[in-house]
Amino acid sequence: MIHSGCTQARRPSGFTLLEVMLLIVILSVASMYIIVTVPTRILSDSAEDASQKFVLQMHHVREQAMLRNHVYGIEFKDDMYIFYRWQNQAWVEVVQPPLVATRVSDQIDLDFEPGDFRILDNMDEGRDAIFGRDARRESSEDEEPPRPDILIFESTEFVPFRLTFSARDPNQASFVIDGRSGIHLARAEVEGWQ
Repeated sequence: MIHSGCTQARRPSGFTLLEVMLLIVILSVASMYIIVTVPTRILSDSAEDASQKFVLQMHHVREQAMLRNHVYGIEFKDDMYIFYRWQNQAWVEVVQPPLVATRVSDQIDLDFEPGDFRILDNMDEGRDAIFGRDARRESSEDEEPPRPDILIFESTEFVPFRLTFSARDPNQASFVIDGRSGIHLARAEVEGWQ
């Protein structure tokens, strides 16, 4: 046998760790670009879409409350709802998706019904004083301070409520989110036109 002085080293097939990590970085950047460029305030045309979006946001805010050990609040105003976080003795609006102010379509009516909130019933000042709803410390005299209707605690429990997404079109379904237990959420289609 004749051996030549040059031997070729065989390279194993497959990807190196560096190549795999580079691919992950590229995919992460691309997915962040998609998340940032997709509008977060899309108007849902149906009550079903709007109610499903609210349920997903509610699950997310409960996870954040538990993981970050913060109290969150949701305030309802006409055709929109706004997420807040209790920080430095004041409510601060959350501006990071998916917990951003959300406006529903003009084809949907929001109907919020507060439930019983017995945790602070025995306190003289109650929830309003504890969570700054009576104070106008940092807000101007013309500006009303945020007044969250739902509080989400670090334990993931929340102030009981019932929220109805009513379709104005009688041919479309309406949906109700039942959170009257303060622990579980149930979403159901409402029979008949509201």
